Amino acid sequence: MTTFSCTNITRRYKNFCLDNVSFSMETGYFYVLAGVNGSGKTTLLNCITGVDSSFLHGILWNAQIGDVSLKASPEAYRRKLGYISERCPFFMEESVAQNGLTYGEFYPDWSVRDYSSYLSRLDVDPSKRVYQLSKGEFMKMQTCFALAHHPDFLFLDEPLEGFDPVFRREFLDLLGELLDRDMGILLSTHITEDVDRLADYLLILENGRLTADASREALNDRYRELTGVSAPHIRDLLELEHSQRPPRS
Repeated sequence: MTTFSCTNITRRYKNFCLDNVSFSMETGYFYVLAGVNGSGKTTLLNCITGVDSSFLHGILWNAQIGDVSLKASPEAYRRKLGYISERCPFFMEESVAQNGLTYGEFYPDWSVRDYSSYLSRLDVDPSKRVYQLSKGEFMKMQTCFALAHHPDFLFLDEPLEGFDPVFRREFLDLLGELLDRDMGILLSTHITEDVDRLADYLLILENGRLTADASREALNDRYRELTGVSAPHIRDLLELEHSQRPPRS
């Protein structure tokens, strides 16, 4: 088992503040980062993955996977995670296959065989140039690359929006397999129905603040105490948590 933890994650913009977010995760579990659009999900993920390079200059925060710190050892830290988002770190004019070979050199555990296998499974043409990929294909490509370097944790920022319903189910089946291999998964979404069957823990962001960090079981116990029945869906847990909080001053 490997542990991820972050403390005091704060990022200020002119009209928004990610406010002192702290939480931890363990491999083998599925964590859902839930919140409406604009709540700070992408900002948080960009911070804890090291994508937001200006954030790295802060001094009060920390993010760590096992004994490897993002602040002290950013390259070693990034090798322990895979990040799937709309931001494009790849060469747009190069093929899917060539991008894998180019960027795979940065990851000691990266496997061209696994990359090719995942591309085939997710039906991504390795000869296509990155700029030719649809949004869904681009998310698939990133997933294939991330899994080919065997990270401890997989972070996904709204990955399901570009997928058709059939592939969405297949993709979630793949995530379930990764959990069985003891990978930790953090998936952000504002639509939770797709991850109802996988979620172990819920992190709820509202206006840049982490307002809930608990197991689904604990939140369901609370729901049952207040309503007398179990929550049918994650969205019911979210609605109850929102209704029980006082307005932000």
